Amino acid sequence: MDNPPNPASSESEASELRAQYHQLQQLVSSILLVLIVISGTLTVFLLRQWRFVKTELDAVTPQAAQLLTNYSNNFALSQDFAKKLAEYGRTHPDFSPIVNRYRLDALLPKPGAASITSSLPATLPSHK
Repeated sequence: MDNPPNPASSESEASELRAQYHQLQQLVSSILLVLIVISGTLTVFLLRQWRFVKTELDAVTPQAAQLLTNYSNNFALSQDFAKKLAEYGRTHPDFSPIVNRYRLDALLPKPGAASITSSLPATLPSHK
């Protein structure tokens, strides 16, 4: 009734499957090797880029700190100037349209409120 499997065909199928298995195993091994080489190359490239950027950043950091210090000092001076203009506008009605136009009243401290510039640090912290 049932036909017995042909032993010759099952052996040829088994050897063909073994050959495909070995080819697949070689392909996976070569892909893993290529992946290791590519990731190593990328790691070396990123390390070199990090070193270059760190060198450039170390060279620019003192200049940037000086610019930030100058900016904060000039900002405080400009705030003081604007406050003096607002106070001048309170005492001189001819100047009040300018104070209203540029909203200098908002810079004056409200009763019971702390000064904005008093909460600013005197100098910027240095990062090394």
